[in-house]
Amino acid sequence: MEYQIILKERITDSHCKTFAELLREQGKVKGDLNLKVDRCIMIAFVFLDGEAIGCGGIKEKTQSDFLKEKANLPDESQSFDWELGYIFTKPAYSGKGIASTLISNLITEYGNENLMASTEISANPGMVRILEKNGFRHYGTPWKSKIHSNYLGLFLKYK
Repeated sequence: MEYQIILKERITDSHCKTFAELLREQGKVKGDLNLKVDRCIMIAFVFLDGEAIGCGGIKEKTQSDFLKEKANLPDESQSFDWELGYIFTKPAYSGKGIASTLISNLITEYGNENLMASTEISANPGMVRILEKNGFRHYGTPWKSKIHSNYLGLFLKYK
């Protein structure tokens, strides 16, 4: 497997297309998927035999996740600028440590700064464990996703 991190200034149209295709397969991100890379300061891919099988990024934080209607932590919002997100591994490759390595690589490249993430709590316990293993803790109140029927939680990593 080959892991790649691409900083914003080196992201190509090909990267954008691959990223959007993976997010489309994931099915949990709404809006124009071709523009999601524009929010990122870096993206990451995992390739196996030349095929992209996973992705992720460090993107502008989702401000609304801190609001009263969601995690109810409005005062914490000012401590965070960036969010770990768009993490996806193709189902055929899940459970093999790919997302864990991808996240670890992104965090290492990002550096020791505050970082937030949100994920499905009960529907994705594997991601919750990966976040916790990488220094994130669940804060605030869970909220129901507007994209699917699962509950999300806000995970914060302080430097």
